[in-house]
Amino acid sequence: MHDVEILTEAIAKVESQLTHKERRIAAYLQARPDAVLVQSNTDIARTLNISPMTLTRFYRKLGFANSADIRTQAMQSSFGPESYRIDQRFQSLNRGSDDEDLELCNAAVRSVFDLRTTALWEEVVQLFTKSDAISVTGFQTMHFLADGFYRRLSYMRNRVRMIDGIDGVYADLLPAKDENVTLIIIDTFRYGAHGPLLTSLARERGINVVVIADEFCDWATGLTPHILRFPAETRFVLGMPIAITTALTLLLQDVGAALGESASLRMKELSKAQEHFGLFLE
Repeated sequence: MHDVEILTEAIAKVESQLTHKERRIAAYLQARPDAVLVQSNTDIARTLNISPMTLTRFYRKLGFANSADIRTQAMQSSFGPESYRIDQRFQSLNRGSDDEDLELCNAAVRSVFDLRTTALWEEVVQLFTKSDAISVTGFQTMHFLADGFYRRLSYMRNRVRMIDGIDGVYADLLPAKDENVTLIIIDTFRYGAHGPLLTSLARERGINVVVIADEFCDWATGLTPHILRFPAETRFVLGMPIAITTALTLLLQDVGAALGESASLRMKELSKAQEHFGLFLE
């Protein structure tokens, strides 16, 4: 069963029994079946101007125990052993249409600019700016983005480091007394097993944690308030996440603006060092 067809098929079976409000819910979910994966009960209810209880009763009418039940089954359909969205993308390397690919890319970038206007984004920028030290890590294929972000951020401010857990205990994440430290974790499906463990450990040590992930990442919920989620571009074979890459670029831009003159001076000094060592042809 592809994607979250489990939901649309359940709606079809009880369509004749739906109330006016339930038909409104059904129409919304049929148009946006991924909503059960990427939106909370409260968000969907607010969008449809109904109560969360009305939404829960609707799910029960479809045969699900509650919103958690439908979310779990939808995720199994999307990401489980029979997954279409994840597994089937490897079955064919045929090029998609330019229009479809362009729309997906545009939507990914728009999502970043939308999030950039929020209080959450500003809080993250302040953490990256004002923390005494920054640690960065990325799991599996996201290691390259974490490494690139760490190197670029270190051009703007001092005490930025990459941690990899190769020692098995993330010893570099031990903060000094009264030190304000922020940990950045970049993660996408399939999520690293160390993610929730490392986040919990960091929070126990008084460390701020910012998780940058795709929209289906739910392991960080409740562990940290600073979660930046972006569209999962599962259409592309081994995609290089456009939204997350764009977000990291804009975060660097905003951190640089927040640091102001100190970032400019640091970058000038680093440029002098590059010239001294003759790192570039021109």
